[in-house]
Amino acid sequence: MGIGFVIFIHLFIIAVFSFICAVIGCILTYFISRKERRRRKMILTFIAPFVALYTFYIVGVIGFSIVSENKKVDIGIGDAWYIPLKNNYELLFIDIPEQANINKATGENLISRVIKIEESGNQIFGKTFDNEYFLVDTKTDDVKTFDAEKDLIALHSDKKLNLVDATEFYSERKNDIMGHWPLLIGILSFIISIGAVYIWKLILIF
Repeated sequence: MGIGFVIFIHLFIIAVFSFICAVIGCILTYFISRKERRRRKMILTFIAPFVALYTFYIVGVIGFSIVSENKKVDIGIGDAWYIPLKNNYELLFIDIPEQANINKATGENLISRVIKIEESGNQIFGKTFDNEYFLVDTKTDDVKTFDAEKDLIALHSDKKLNLVDATEFYSERKNDIMGHWPLLIGILSFIISIGAVYIWKLILIF
């Protein structure tokens, strides 16, 4: 699914959840609030979930988009996930999270269907879904493929392979790159969403 479609689904789910919260909130407000300004309080109670949740989501998407652009990682939604590798290479997943591609910055694909990977300096070792092993030198753009792991080890007898699942490698690398940004974006989104609700409270109640 494309990122636009995923965002549309998210917005729809938020709308449904906000409506449920709004209806429950209005019922409670009707019975526990005084008649004075009850109508305005019910209006605020109805719109508050929409304002809070949509503001939180939109600010979050904008924040993650900015960080994603600067850190060269995916935003976390959609059908493509990617992280940077050495020398302007990238590990890219499309549709199938268990299999990745190794691409150059130009978009040229060097290795497809990667299921295991290790990065050591300027070199990338790995294994494909077709049980083929490979070595990519990101400095020279040299690519070598091998029929068996022992052939790869024989070429680099001084190197002990430590291949990990491509998805595990992606998750660990992305977490390292993102650092505390997800938490900071979440806090900022929460503060702004509360502020947006408070502004509506000022408009409707006072």
